[in-house]
Amino acid sequence: MTFSRSLALSALMASTLTLSMQAAWADTQAKNQASNQAKNQADEQVIRKSLSQTMASLPIDTLTPTPVKGIYQITSQGQVAYVTADGNYLFAGNLLDLKNQVNLTEQVKNKERLAVLKTVPANHKVVYAAEGAKKATLTILTDPTCPYCEKLHREIPALQKAGIEVQTILTPRAGAGSPGFVESSQIMCGKQQQADIDTAMARKPLKGAACQDAMINDNMQLAEKLGMSGTPYIILPDGSAVPGYRPAAALIAVVSGKANPAQLQ
Repeated sequence: MTFSRSLALSALMASTLTLSMQAAWADTQAKNQASNQAKNQADEQVIRKSLSQTMASLPIDTLTPTPVKGIYQITSQGQVAYVTADGNYLFAGNLLDLKNQVNLTEQVKNKERLAVLKTVPANHKVVYAAEGAKKATLTILTDPTCPYCEKLHREIPALQKAGIEVQTILTPRAGAGSPGFVESSQIMCGKQQQADIDTAMARKPLKGAACQDAMINDNMQLAEKLGMSGTPYIILPDGSAVPGYRPAAALIAVVSGKANPAQLQ
């Protein structure tokens, strides 16, 4: 056997060995994935059965494994909780990835908020269009009787000039029967909704009928799904929520990527 043939044979054997190892690795990975899927499915059945007995009124929208072994994530009407694989322990709070410095719970909530907002009918919103090309959209849950809502409302023109569309949804914090609820119903009943919001925010009386109680009730249910803790409640383009008033300059800086969203909290 010549030296060149020996090298060729060695190379062929090495290549064959590599392919064999790759095939074995792929087979092992496939088996592990199938095993994990089977275990997750079995755990899900156990969890759903347990919760159906102990928390029958809890609607489960999604049930998924987390990076923590034996802990599963539940989403329910926009809210996030965690449950053990045996279904015996349920808890709420933030799941933090310390290594990567990421709040996994907030990531899920952000996605949930964006998904919920996609379900909102167009006629439930009062939209302030961006000037020029639209760069981003902010959603603001607001109350015409809320002082800080009024303050934020005055910032909308600055947001529009920065290319930001503002979608407002009336969610009176005091609920049905309150002055804010009545005014919200009046605003959405009229044909000049932007002008009527301006009037209400200026503490001037509205003249129209309050014919949209059902819509405002729907908005209040929406607010609960979005996790609203008070008004105003701002939802950024990535789905993260900012409770309370923030000046337009701070919002523009975050939306444009010039500032960290954490600075708004």
